[in-house]
Amino acid sequence: MTSTKWGKSHDKIRKFIFPEHNISVLPNLPNDIISWINVARPLVEGRPRTFLTIPFWLQIYLDTHNSKMIVGGRQIYKSTYITDVLAFNATSARNVQVGYVTYDQPNLTGFARQKLQIGTFSTNLILSQFPRTKTGNIGEISLKNDSTIYCMTDHNQYKHIEGKSLNLCILDEAQYQDIENLPKIRQAMMATKGSLTVCGIGGEQGSAYELLWNQTDQREWIYDNKNWRDLLQFDSKGLIIDTYLKSALKGKWIIKKPENTLWHGYHLPQDIFATIPLSIEDAIHKYHVDPSYSLEYQQKNYTSSFYQSHSQGSFYKAQNRPITPEMVKNCMKEYRYLSLHSANEISMWKDTMKDDIKVSMGVDFGSGKTSDTVICILIHWRKSDRIQLAYLDKRPSENQMDQAELICNLFKNSLCDIGIGDLGYAANQIKIIQDGGANRLSGALFEGVTNNKFFGCRTVDDKSNPLQIHHEKIDEHGDQSGRISIDKTRSIQKLIDLFDVYCTHPTNNSIKRTRFMIPLNPNKEYETDWLIDDLCSITRKTIETMDSRQNAKLEFNHPPDSAMAIIYALIGLEYGADWNWVSM
Repeated sequence: MTSTKWGKSHDKIRKFIFPEHNISVLPNLPNDIISWINVARPLVEGRPRTFLTIPFWLQIYLDTHNSKMIVGGRQIYKSTYITDVLAFNATSARNVQVGYVTYDQPNLTGFARQKLQIGTFSTNLILSQFPRTKTGNIGEISLKNDSTIYCMTDHNQYKHIEGKSLNLCILDEAQYQDIENLPKIRQAMMATKGSLTVCGIGGEQGSAYELLWNQTDQREWIYDNKNWRDLLQFDSKGLIIDTYLKSALKGKWIIKKPENTLWHGYHLPQDIFATIPLSIEDAIHKYHVDPSYSLEYQQKNYTSSFYQSHSQGSFYKAQNRPITPEMVKNCMKEYRYLSLHSANEISMWKDTMKDDIKVSMGVDFGSGKTSDTVICILIHWRKSDRIQLAYLDKRPSENQMDQAELICNLFKNSLCDIGIGDLGYAANQIKIIQDGGANRLSGALFEGVTNNKFFGCRTVDDKSNPLQIHHEKIDEHGDQSGRISIDKTRSIQKLIDLFDVYCTHPTNNSIKRTRFMIPLNPNKEYETDWLIDDLCSITRKTIETMDSRQNAKLEFNHPPDSAMAIIYALIGLEYGADWNWVSM
């Protein structure tokens, strides 16, 4: 008995000191993925592996670029690719850590058990020798070569990835994940300089997911023969899969945005798959499958957003994300000859055009040390009824008195007609802007712009009174202060609606241009290009009331500072002419 215990203890020590003995019985697998597939995983779900019908996948497998994004429809062999890459990296080398990340626990459980443990390791003779235990843990598959596959969710801003030195991380169903927190994954792989692959179907326009896709080089597969489907052969069982497909399906990946070098992006819509019928007729008479599997059926019977995302792997305008990048860019592309103006340039236009233009300032004050104050000036060209973004300044945290003096001087030097500032975090600044004050350092006095021209503003929830002007005394000294209240939801909707309005060009009635003019000078794109992300981050939420779904209440999440500054300036353009401050 003692001898047996000693033997087990000795064996444990031997394995710890000489770990190579633990893996001596493991097969030595190829270190290139295609050879690895042929040796380690020649079958998937009992079927022999072939790239005959999917030649475009071959280059994706061979692409060793550090950052890749794969966007496509459903059933495009994405799961096969992910399990191949995870298992290849974990079994072809020792001491490798790889991670799989998805959006919820049920999806994670299904992938870890069915796709990885059973479909990849258990059903392949060679790979079945690698796991330390028979079934493995859902969250972790530990291998005998000291490599590990972690399976995690993206919950709490990718918190589960922290502390793991991953050599590879794959995000699956990324359209449902918090992609805006992607930098945290990079930080977790800072030591290993690991690779990152993002996979998913299409998603919402304006989302962080689409913004990431826009950073890739966006590769599209183009067949050499545009009539390639006419070359496909069929029999009584459907598509004939044979070597003739090598010539019939020849093609190449075409890069749409070569200037984007950091991310390789692959687009895989269902219509490039020879195994998926285009028409209902082809589904019935050629492929011998249910017509619902044809693209024609899907397009006719599914919603546009579902078809675009699940079939075409493209991005759609979502109801809860009302401003899309395309809408903002439409307001920019015809105004690349414009730049933002200085205060002197704005005043020059005001001196020249007089009442033909109206100049309105909007200010959203930062609420803390880490937030920004954004100052916006809009010009309304009355005759053409166009609104021009003339000035935009995002300012970091600064002394309140200095900030108030700067805004006051900017207002006067720009000859602004009206100004509106967020009263919530800037009661002191607004009072100084209206009444004037003294320079904090020199003590030199400066005049205010008066409370007839600059108003403090609070956002409220009152659709029956979307604009309210308050004349009552508001402080213990009895001082009057220009102050208004605006309905938040209606005001945000006004900004959203502006992006869909087009006007006739002043010199050519046959030309239509966006009413909102956002400068995007090629030499100064940095001035406004960041607005695309800010404006597209506005999201809409529908809150059901106690009555019924029919009385659902429409609300928006709070927009970024830049959007609110524009909103305040718009309010000034729309309502300011009718305001009269009446002394109590």
